Amino acid sequence: MAHLTSDAQIHGHSLMRFIKLLVPALFLCIFHCNAQSQDYTTTDKKAIKSFENALNAFDGRNYELSIALIQEALDREKSFIEAHLLSFEVCTEMRDYDCAKKSLRKAIAIDPEFYANAYFFLGALEMNDGNYEPAQESFNTFLSFNRISEEMRAQADKELLNCMFAIEQIENPVDFDPKNMGEKINSPFPEYYPTITADDRQLIYTRLVNDPNSYRGKNEEFFTAFKNGEDWRASFPLSEINTSYNEGAPAISGDGRVLIYTACELFDEYGGTRQGYGSCDLFMSELIGNRWSPPVNLGPEINTSAWESQPSLTADGKTIYFVRGYPTTQGNKDQDIHIAKRNPDGSWGGAIKLPRNINSRGKEESAHIHPDGKTLYFSSDGHVGMGGLDLYVSRKMDNGKWSEPENLGYPINTHKDENSLLVSPNGEIAYFASSREGGFGDLDMYSFLLPKEVRPTPVTFAQGKVIDAVTKKPVKAALRLSEVSSQTLASELASDPVSGGFLIALPAGETYALSVSAEGYLFHSENFTLTDNPSNEPYMLTVELKRIEEGSAIVLRNIFFDTDKDQLKIESLPELQELAAFLMTNPSLSIEISGHTDNQGDDDYNKDLSLRRANAVKKYLVDKQSISDKRLQTRGFGASQPIESNKSEDGRAANRRTEFRVL
Repeated sequence: MAHLTSDAQIHGHSLMRFIKLLVPALFLCIFHCNAQSQDYTTTDKKAIKSFENALNAFDGRNYELSIALIQEALDREKSFIEAHLLSFEVCTEMRDYDCAKKSLRKAIAIDPEFYANAYFFLGALEMNDGNYEPAQESFNTFLSFNRISEEMRAQADKELLNCMFAIEQIENPVDFDPKNMGEKINSPFPEYYPTITADDRQLIYTRLVNDPNSYRGKNEEFFTAFKNGEDWRASFPLSEINTSYNEGAPAISGDGRVLIYTACELFDEYGGTRQGYGSCDLFMSELIGNRWSPPVNLGPEINTSAWESQPSLTADGKTIYFVRGYPTTQGNKDQDIHIAKRNPDGSWGGAIKLPRNINSRGKEESAHIHPDGKTLYFSSDGHVGMGGLDLYVSRKMDNGKWSEPENLGYPINTHKDENSLLVSPNGEIAYFASSREGGFGDLDMYSFLLPKEVRPTPVTFAQGKVIDAVTKKPVKAALRLSEVSSQTLASELASDPVSGGFLIALPAGETYALSVSAEGYLFHSENFTLTDNPSNEPYMLTVELKRIEEGSAIVLRNIFFDTDKDQLKIESLPELQELAAFLMTNPSLSIEISGHTDNQGDDDYNKDLSLRRANAVKKYLVDKQSISDKRLQTRGFGASQPIESNKSEDGRAANRRTEFRVL
């Protein structure tokens, strides 16, 4: 069963699809050529007549009649090889693969060298059932023939690698104990393609429901569920997004405020906002307060006349991974993973393919970028695996390149198609869709403990709100986080304009510098370390912004000096650049930069050191950022203005600071 938005949600085995492409070109010629020459493996005219009638019935897609006529021919001549081979193809079209295998074996038993391709097709059928050793034997026999298709030779070589890999994996299985997520999530209908927020508290997924108003009789809709402690509450429809048309394959940003999903039908319900460019397009809705905005097409840089689906967002909502499917001359799709970034104005930049070590010559599906921003999970039938679509992981390295994909192993991967994988922010739990026995019906959502070898970098999150320091009302503000050690930008986002709330997913084990700015306010800065913060507990922040007015002041918490030194440490650069940007945005402002120390040491020395440090900040702004020195005054207060007690190390650290005040 394949649905519009998910395309290959339940595929047949990839090699079986390959068979259906090859058989008409490489197999039926035997019948049609022989029909002209009457050169069959039998001389029984009645058997030949029944066979040719079966062939005509097959050409007319009357498979049941064709099978009956084949049996009529075989009743007269059991060693009629062409009849057994035709039975193989008819059974394959009817998806009766046991019948197809039996027919091939009978043909081979009569004359092992009559039709070399029979071994290829038998190998494919064995692979389809996960019988790797018989498949290996069949492919090896096929390759022993001299006159075989080069395309089939290449495919057989690939499948032999899969056989050897699969046999080794089965002998060395990974731990895998999937748990059904229960009736609060699952139903008798299919559930698939999950996405989750960075706090691991909201799940959104697709459910295929019966819909008599749909011309297909079914409709894809979104359902969402929230966690209560460690348990999921009952899911409910995402009614503001769902329409009478299909919505599927959702991707949510880490803070739960940007939703990107696939829609395939073109209609004008929202005044043109769901008009598309091709068969399936990607659309975006944003959560403002507690309401979702009407969906907007991501535009021609993302969507094309081809098929776009299965999106995945980075935690900050700034980068999207998705699958684009191109029609091929064989009538199927060449599916590749693409990536695109969001521009500062909210539009999306041009999409580019991920490199060839990710995008194989087969199909890639179900891309999922973990909130760590560098671990990519995806499905593919083009890399060495268990056969069909397998799940893989690749990691973005420090040089920007992607590592070679690693198969998640057996029994996570099997001879069947696996896709639709989601990994929790802390990297321990994975979610996927499966139609395995014991569920509530069709595809259900399952969870399992992900093997440590294929886990991402654990991600935790900071959560809070931005408010006015006086009125305590919410403020829409821009937030930027940088890693202090590397000075690299870790995340960039905006607080909710209605609630002031924000949620930021961050790799654990780092110290971060936070800068918060809003029009009409002084910017706010602080730093915090998430090294010891458990990944399931947020780092809570309440940011109070002060309005720009004479006398208002803030502490520059991310200005750093070595002990007894007045040289700015390189970790100070992000904060200095924020201060410079603030001054450029408010060109009429003049400020006083002040230095402060703790009470350790001589008072005169401390006062001099604090002034030298204030002057170092001024010098950077003037020399490196071209801020007029007439707008900048400096003072050194030494230990005379403590903000905490000097009796503790934490208090003394707080007192060693740099401030600025509006003049």
